[in-house]
Amino acid sequence: MGMIREEDKRYLKEEFEKILIDNVKLNLFLTEDEGCAHCRDAKQLLEEVAELSDKIELEMHSIHDEIAKDLGIFHAPSIVVVDSEGELDSRVRFTGLPSGYEFTALIKDIMYVSRRQLEISEKTIEELQKLNSNLKIEVYVTPTCPYCPKAVLLAHQFAMASERIAAEMIESLEFPALAERWGVMSVPHTVIRNLEKGNAVQLVGSYPEVYLLGFVKDADAGKEIDTR
Repeated sequence: MGMIREEDKRYLKEEFEKILIDNVKLNLFLTEDEGCAHCRDAKQLLEEVAELSDKIELEMHSIHDEIAKDLGIFHAPSIVVVDSEGELDSRVRFTGLPSGYEFTALIKDIMYVSRRQLEISEKTIEELQKLNSNLKIEVYVTPTCPYCPKAVLLAHQFAMASERIAAEMIESLEFPALAERWGVMSVPHTVIRNLEKGNAVQLVGSYPEVYLLGFVKDADAGKEIDTR
């Protein structure tokens, strides 16, 4: 039995034919360890997605491979969405299975990267070019959260627009230790970490673009903020 319903496959195949322009690579990182409860599902899901368009390439790796170490990937399953020119590097990530509502985020990311066209404003993109620090945006989610994909997609678009930002969806039920580190109680829970100054900005809920931009600027300025 497939992970994607047949009617959804037909719809996505048609949408991909209309929308996708450049090739997109999905780097999937797995492990054969018994503790990876969702590795098999992640492999099947991405194989089914890749079959829907010749513009989508799936490349699989072990988290024990050198490439995983180079990219700082330690958890499986993990997905890195890469553009055809490699300009995104490893800035757009999913840690955990993008199932439920999060499947939408994966599909939209593929479209953004392939078309090189985002939904955030030109003004926001211009402001993101002014960042001085390297930031990481972690968005903690669950598959049943209807508001989480919006938060993930906004963070991923910020990462697509700025070389200073890496953005990662983290499935908090699959990786409770990561969620507990930040006291995640409800989702979406976003943590914007300044990798140079060590401060963090935390927020809960799905915020509009202009507000997230403000929080990103706060993190860039070295502010420590917790809105919970």
